[in-house]
Amino acid sequence: MPLMFTKNFTVPLSEVTPCYAQKPFHILNMLQDAADGAVESISPPASYWSDGCGWMLLQYTIRLDHPLIAGDTGAISTGHIMLRDLYSARRFMLFDAAGTQFGLADSRWIYVDLKTRRPQRLSHRLPPEFITTAEKPPFEPVFRDPAKLERADLKTSLHVRLGELDVNGHVNNAYYLSWAAEAVPMDVYMHCGIMSADIVYKHEAVYGMDLEVTTQQDGLDFLHEIRNTEGLLIATAATRWAALEGAR
Repeated sequence: MPLMFTKNFTVPLSEVTPCYAQKPFHILNMLQDAADGAVESISPPASYWSDGCGWMLLQYTIRLDHPLIAGDTGAISTGHIMLRDLYSARRFMLFDAAGTQFGLADSRWIYVDLKTRRPQRLSHRLPPEFITTAEKPPFEPVFRDPAKLERADLKTSLHVRLGELDVNGHVNNAYYLSWAAEAVPMDVYMHCGIMSADIVYKHEAVYGMDLEVTTQQDGLDFLHEIRNTEGLLIATAATRWAALEGAR
């Protein structure tokens, strides 16, 4: 059953890899566009946009039946629930052009004071429109924590750039998955697309930070750890890729 808001999508050529698979960064941005549309559809009061708070992403679990490729069209249906008045879980259901569901993603968020970074009680700070539009009956979110790395098969170094910052001045959450993809072998990136991802956001990355991505590879399954140069764990992730027929 569709959730409270639905947004159509098309995967353009500008968002794909050399094998025409949608880039990991754009998969998460496509989901975020649907979430933004859902928020706009409930017409929150002007105070919501200027209350000094913002959403901080904690976790993503994404499952697709097949990688998204250039030209794919469909719809994303999304809705949210409140968890213990501290977290918001947002679900995304992905449907192809024929209306068949081929994907499901769950995300978990907290609402924080942007100055203090302290979580806020949702019922105390959010407009009532967010409470009344929560899914009824509530769905049961499914989250998978990535397993711990047992070995380091691959490593790559990265630097956080200005272009990776969002409107709140911190790194767009989609880049964390993009960083994980930087640490898969080139042959995988050039011939495969992502089918699943589990991401746990541990710490904010900031502009100018130097990062190291350590990856364990088992076939087309990967585990990733992203740390800064002081060893602080920024995020953990697990990704699964699938070869695309006819990939060049």
